[in-house]
Amino acid sequence: MRPVPAGYRGLWRRTLLQAGKLRDTTSTVYWLQTDRWHADIRIPAGRPSFEGVASLAQCSQAQRRFLARQQGFCGLTEVDDTSRPDICRWHRIADFQPPALKPDAGAMHFAGDLLVETGIHDDYLEHWERLPGSDREATVLAHDEASGDLLLRAGDWIMRVVPRRGPWPGECPPGISLEAVMAAGCIDETALLDFEISLLRITDIGWTIAHSTLPWLEGGLILFDES
Repeated sequence: MRPVPAGYRGLWRRTLLQAGKLRDTTSTVYWLQTDRWHADIRIPAGRPSFEGVASLAQCSQAQRRFLARQQGFCGLTEVDDTSRPDICRWHRIADFQPPALKPDAGAMHFAGDLLVETGIHDDYLEHWERLPGSDREATVLAHDEASGDLLLRAGDWIMRVVPRRGPWPGECPPGISLEAVMAAGCIDETALLDFEISLLRITDIGWTIAHSTLPWLEGGLILFDES
């Protein structure tokens, strides 16, 4: 698999999703792309308060239902830039949601500073804006093949992925949502939701967690080791 063209590398924020009658400009969605690896976090708008919550075990049923609506994944990216428009394929290795029915692929073109994505296997339109300076040092900091843990960097930003440790239930068909799996009572909900994707900002003293699929982690600071 060839390296992703430099124009795609960096941290991208989604500013628009248009799919049928759905128009979404308020969800928190980021995609970090290195020369091969990517990571993606998608937190729907309208998240309830998690004040006083410090773990999945402390979440109410309503909070768990919201967490189940989140999306995110990581894996390898393939860009075919021999055609017009480019075709981008995201090969998911770890996914917050159950396996999808269709491949993740989009037709891509640049419109000034905007990256426009049109679905190939689904009917949707997404607009992406790259955060300034994030095209610097777009690289893999760490990857544990055994656990799937992944740490990517783009400029002053870090994406950390700690996948759930257990497998999906054997009766989990492709295309079903995590909400539906939980409603069926197939497996312990805590095990299903225990999947961290966090976006961190590099500061002078450490990494600050800006967004996470585990909301109680947000605002936390990982100090640099000065020893």
